[in-house]
Amino acid sequence: MPTVMFDLDPTAPNIIPIKYRQVAVATVACGLDEAALMAHFVGKEAYMRTRFIVVRNGTGTALVEVDRPTSEALFSDITAMRLIAAPHECVYVADAEIDVGVPAHLAAVAERHPGALCVVVEGLYSHVSFIVNPRPFRLNVLDIVPPEPSKLLDQARRVLDVGEDLPPVLLSADTVDSRELLDNEGAGARKVLLPCQATGVDFGDVNVSFLDQRPQHDDWTILGCERTRQIHEWFYSDARPSIDTCPKRFLDDQRDADGVTLSRCCLLQEGMEHHGRAVVVPWGSTLDEVRAGIQAAVAREGFRWTPV
Repeated sequence: MPTVMFDLDPTAPNIIPIKYRQVAVATVACGLDEAALMAHFVGKEAYMRTRFIVVRNGTGTALVEVDRPTSEALFSDITAMRLIAAPHECVYVADAEIDVGVPAHLAAVAERHPGALCVVVEGLYSHVSFIVNPRPFRLNVLDIVPPEPSKLLDQARRVLDVGEDLPPVLLSADTVDSRELLDNEGAGARKVLLPCQATGVDFGDVNVSFLDQRPQHDDWTILGCERTRQIHEWFYSDARPSIDTCPKRFLDDQRDADGVTLSRCCLLQEGMEHHGRAVVVPWGSTLDEVRAGIQAAVAREGFRWTPV
């Protein structure tokens, strides 16, 4: 048997096949230990794209990597094999809602199985893939609500849901409710001016006006950010008491200490800003801008993953 140098470090973090056509599935009658699998697979033909085989025997699952001569032939004989994850290290999950081509989806499944070295997922379209040594990147999304859900959180989820080339990222919501800010800082205000009707918030018996409707001036309290105050002064040449709802206000040490944060600010027109371990994108960010923010957060932390 030729000597083979497998170039994948099986201890590397977040090993994920970028193209799941590299992954084959085989049901065997032999044991799932390395010696038995070596005897079973070496010398058998494998499809030209196959690099990994998810091996099943009953409820047991193992993951192996195979090697064969470089060839343009459709099939060629397996010349070497090694065990990446043994049955006691593997979890097999069937979940038709998971797109196994998306690293964030694999990370979300792995999160449900702490301690598993290898999580194999049979997902959407019955495709099968895996994540080995799952250590996903954790990103807090800091935003003001309502409206709910947080727009920024929703955008980040949508980006990751189709991010086949993005790292395995897990999101957590860190939301601030503007109604609570009014209760805590409004000093009994009975009239409130919000930036726009899109806020879609019910303040109960508090009289609510919307700045984008340019209502007749009143003795209201402004519940909004610096841009809201600037527009108010432009419209009415008047400054009113205000409660700052800019998410950047809440990027203090206590929130920032728990991990990397993605947030937004309406004073930022283009690009992004960095505040400690936080990345801030424009208030009206496109999905591409949110994606760039996620990538910047990951890059700043030196996060490691292993696409194969």
